[in-house]
Amino acid sequence: MSKVVWKPGTFIYPLPAVMVSCGSMEKSNIITVAWTGILNTNPAIVYISVRPTRYSYNLIKEQGEFVINLTNEKLVRATDWCRSKKWG
Repeated sequence: MSKVVWKPGTFIYPLPAVMVSCGSMEKSNIITVAWTGILNTNPAIVYISVRPTRYSYNLIKEQGEFVINLTNEKLVRATDWCRSKKWG
């Protein structure tokens, strides 16, 4: 296989771990998402990929919005905890 050269692009860093908060004040959740990125810069459009079987999926679908929380070294344990915690 020959070498593939990729052009520079826009990414949300650090990858892959982001914590996505979603829902309402009455019914909320935070989920760790590995599939995220930028679709467009003007207007700003981002994406995440959440399986329909996840609790957060319907929260996002109902509210029509979510927040991508970028993580850092200090949040490694919290990010991992959100990834591994099973609700419901």
